[in-house]
This record gives sequence, C-alpha cells and structure tokens, in this order.
Amino acid sequence: MRSSIISKIKLDKEDSLTLVVRKNSLYSLVLRVLSIFLSFWSVRVAYDFTGSQQIYGLWLTILSVISWLGLLNGGMGNGLRNKLSQAIATNNIQNAKAYVSTGYVFISAIAVACCILFVIMTCFVDWRTAFNASYIPKDEFVLLFSTVVISYFFQLILSTLNAVCFAYNQSTLPSLFTFLSNLLYMVCLYILKIFNINGLFILGFVYCITILVVLLLSNIFLFSSKYSDIKPSLSYFNKRYIKELMGNGIKFFLLEISAVIIFATDSMVITHVVNSKEVAIYQLVMKLFSVFTIFSSIIMVPLWSAYTHAFSKGDIGWIKKTMKKNLFLMIPLIIGVITFTFLVNPLLRIWIGEEIIASKALIWVVAVYTIITVWSNIFAYLLNGINEINGQLLTVGLGAIVNIPLSIYISKNLGYGTVGVVIGTILCLVPFAIFGPIKSYLVIKNVNSK
Repeated sequence: MRSSIISKIKLDKEDSLTLVVRKNSLYSLVLRVLSIFLSFWSVRVAYDFTGSQQIYGLWLTILSVISWLGLLNGGMGNGLRNKLSQAIATNNIQNAKAYVSTGYVFISAIAVACCILFVIMTCFVDWRTAFNASYIPKDEFVLLFSTVVISYFFQLILSTLNAVCFAYNQSTLPSLFTFLSNLLYMVCLYILKIFNINGLFILGFVYCITILVVLLLSNIFLFSSKYSDIKPSLSYFNKRYIKELMGNGIKFFLLEISAVIIFATDSMVITHVVNSKEVAIYQLVMKLFSVFTIFSSIIMVPLWSAYTHAFSKGDIGWIKKTMKKNLFLMIPLIIGVITFTFLVNPLLRIWIGEEIIASKALIWVVAVYTIITVWSNIFAYLLNGINEINGQLLTVGLGAIVNIPLSIYISKNLGYGTVGVVIGTILCLVPFAIFGPIKSYLVIKNVNSK
C-alpha cells in the first residue's frame, strides 16, 4: 500500500513537470512560428533597405560579431538561471531575491564599464578594418557601429530577465519578447519603406531601439506583477553571492566563449577570406535551415530548468524518459533536413530573388551542420541543467581553439571557400557530438547506482 502511494506521488510529480514543459513548448511553438514568419519577412525588407548584397553581407557580419558581446555577463546569466531555479524549487524567496539583485547589479557594472571602454577605443580604432569595410565612409560606419554596440550593452542588462523567466519554467516569455521585438521592428521598417526612408544606419537604429523598448517594458511590467517578490533591489545586493553565482558561471562563461568562436565567427572569416557578398549567401542558407534548430529549441529550452528541478529532487526517471523522447525525434528531423536540401534554392528565389543562388555543396554542409547541432543540444541542455559542464568545456574548448585556423586553412589553402569554413566548424562540433551522449549516460547511470 505504501509503495503504491509513493509511486502515485512520483507519477504526479513527473506529470506536473512534464505538463509545464509541454505547455511552454506549445506556447513557444505558436510564438516561434509567428516569429519565424516575421523574421523571414524582415530579411527581405532589410535586404532592400541596404541596397546591395555586399552591404547586406556587412550588416549580417556586424550582427554576428555583436552577438559576441553576450559573453560580457561572464556566465552570470546561466549561473543565475540555475541558482534561482534551485531557490525556487526549495521555496527560498529571500535567496531568490538576492540572486536576482546581485545578478542585475553585477551585469550592469560590467556593461557600463565596457561601454566606457568602447567609447575610448573608438577614438583610436578604425573599426572598418575589422570588417574589411573600407568602402563605407568612416563617420557613417562609426555612427552605425557605435549605435549597435552601445545599445547592445543596455540589452545585456535588460535581458537578464530571460534567466529569471527560464528559472520559473516560463520559457514562453523570452519567445514572446522576441516575437514582439520582431513585430515592432517590421512595423517600423514597413512604415519607413512607405516614406522611402532607408539606409544601413536607419536599419541598425530601428533594429536596436525595438529590442530595447520591448525588453525595458517587459522588465517594468513583470517585476511589478508576476515577479514582484524577487524584484531587484540594491539593498539585496551581496558581494558574496557574486562568487556563488559565478561558481559554475565561470565555466559557463568559458563555455560560451568557446561556443561563440565556433558558431559566430564564420561570417567574419568568410568576410576576410572570401568577401562580404558570400556572407549574405551563407547567412541566408543558414537562416533557412535555422527553422529546424528553432523548432528543436522549442522543445529543448524549457527542459534546461526542468532538468535542474528534476535532478535537484532526484527524479532521474523523468529525465531518462524525456531524453528517450528527444532521441526518437532525431529520426523525423534527419528526414526533414535531407528533404529540405532540395528546396533551398527554390525558396531563395521566391524569398530574395534570382540574384541569390547557393551551391549544392554549401547546402549539404549546412544540412550536416544542422543535424549535428540539434543532436549535440539534446545532451548539452541536460548537462548544463545539472551543472555537469567540465567535459563539455573541454571538448567545446578544444573545438574553439582550432576553429578559426582550421576554417581558414580549409577555406583558403584547400580552396573550398565558404564551404570550407562550414566544414571547419562541423569538425569542431564532432568531439562533443561523441562525448555528450557518453557523459549523459554515465551521469544518469551513476545517480541510479547510488
């Protein structure tokens, strides 16, 4: 009788956690579908705004480099996410408020310091050199790049809210922020286009402002209502908590640096080794295949904090069951990606126009890249959620060290161009694609044997 009651309690817990994940995934699916539609539409409008494939390729390269600035939170975002999730699971509101307050203050200090440093550097550095963009007037480029970078520093502070949402197993909210930003961005671009107002700086300014407005209003609203109990306050800032948040946060920081080098440097390499026109083709093909990574992330993102909750309570059965379901989903994903390879160029013609044509080799290597990325994420989200990141840091870190020189060698020395850059990235992803499943199996096995 007692064992049946315990089983019933465990089943209820599993069902409750599964229900939260499913609900978040469903809502995220709706928002992501709408965001994908807006995102693809905005690409066409942005392409028209820039006026040429070369300028559009430059804009995409700037965006890829700007994404590196996300590292400046020093891993605090992920550290906050896990610590806050644990505090919520144990109903420790005081600690939760202290974690949030410390996280916001620490990230704000980093952002302000980096903003001042950037302004000083701009007085002495011609940023066009880094982007191989001598064809753009210096004053125009400095204005654009400064606007994008400084606005991103403020985004860095405000986007701390995402970690709070994830910790509460409300991963739908960050998807909502993205959707609203894309919607506002598109409305503004459409209005400007009607009045024949365009240009690279206008595009960049609108892009930055729309994101800031949505994040600022979201912070104000949520900390005045849903998250009012843990509203950040200077009085709750505690230096001791920085070390606590940065414990695994340092590892997350190094992991993020490694991931950025692997995932976000391709555009810069292509710009210098090939040209910015090729960046446009590469990014557009990546954008099309991103449909698969986006839909997989709809499932994966809610699981990070769910894994943290389940692991904290020793609910390994739920983790194993969820992992098996995710692995079965790889079968339709692989079939879908292979089928999609035959549709890429027809879609590009409809979407952008006849002037953009991708080579079959580029399409196929991006397809392989997509499959490996989704496969690796299945295990990365589990290991991140349970703070088992040492092995991941080693394999991904190794890939980061060799990524740029390997991509340049295959692209330039072996003559594979843009395709070679993607091949270099794929080779750097392989170690974790092998190690991730092994480590996940061993972690679950070791817990079961205790």
